[in-house]
Amino acid sequence: MTDLLGDNVSVPARLGVIAEVRDGEFRLQLRPRVEVLRHGAVRASVLSLMIDVVAGIVLDDDPDAWMLTSDMSVRMRPLPAPEWITTRSTILRRGRRSATAVVDLVTGDGEPVATGAIGFARVPRRETDPPKPPVPPERVTTIFDGSAFLTRPLREEAGIAVIDAMTGVVEMDVTPGLRNPAGTLQGAMVALVAEAAAEELASARFGLPAVVTDLDLRYLAQTGAGPVQTGCCLLGSGPDAPIQVELFDRSSDRLTTLVYARTAVIPT
Repeated sequence: MTDLLGDNVSVPARLGVIAEVRDGEFRLQLRPRVEVLRHGAVRASVLSLMIDVVAGIVLDDDPDAWMLTSDMSVRMRPLPAPEWITTRSTILRRGRRSATAVVDLVTGDGEPVATGAIGFARVPRRETDPPKPPVPPERVTTIFDGSAFLTRPLREEAGIAVIDAMTGVVEMDVTPGLRNPAGTLQGAMVALVAEAAAEELASARFGLPAVVTDLDLRYLAQTGAGPVQTGCCLLGSGPDAPIQVELFDRSSDRLTTLVYARTAVIPT
C-alpha cells in the first residue's frame, strides 16, 4: 500500500501489528504493548494505522497510481486496552478516483473496541515520483509479522516535542522512519501528532489524564521537509469539548491536515 514502510527504521512497522489472510479475508491483529498505550488505553493513532492499512491494502491495486488517505474518522471506547484487537473491514465504495471503507476493531471475544471510516483518493504517479513497490496482502504479512517492536513509548520514538502544552502546540521532525514510499508523512503518524496536541491541551488545562478517543482527520496536503507543528482551539469550556487541531508544515507554512478530537479519562 502507498502508506507502508517495510524496514526496521519505520516506526509504523514496529507497533506490533500482525497481518494475516484468513478464509480469503485480509485482517490485522494487535496485542497491545505498553509502548502504544496512553494511560492504559490503546492510542487512537495506533488504531488509525490498523484502519488505514487493512482498508488500503485491499483497495490499492493500481501500480500506476498512489492510493492516498483523504479523510479518516476514529471512534474508540474509553476502556483499558484488551488483550487482543482484530479488524473487520467493509468496502463501501470503490470508484475510479476515490474509495471508502468502514473498519470495526474488536476484541478476541468480538466485543467492540473502536470503529473507523476512511476515504482514499487515487492520484496518478508522476514520472518524477519514487517507484511504487507492489504490496499484495501476502507481502504485508511479512512486513507486519509481530516481530518488530518499539523500544520506547510511541511519542518518544516519533520525536514529538511539546512547545506549549496549555495551547496544544507540539512539533515533530519529518524523519525517514515516519515517511511512506511516496515521500510524505505516513497517515498514522499525522494522526499521532494531532493526538499528542489534543491530549497535551486537555491534560494541561483540566489537570486530567486525558486520552484521545475520537479523531476526525482531513488530509489536505502532503507534508514536505517539515517540521510539523500544531495549532489548537478548544471548542467549548469542559474537558469533553471538541478540540480543533491544525497541522502545519513549517518548511512552507502550509496547512496540511485539519483534525477534530475529543478526549476522555479511562476508568481504572
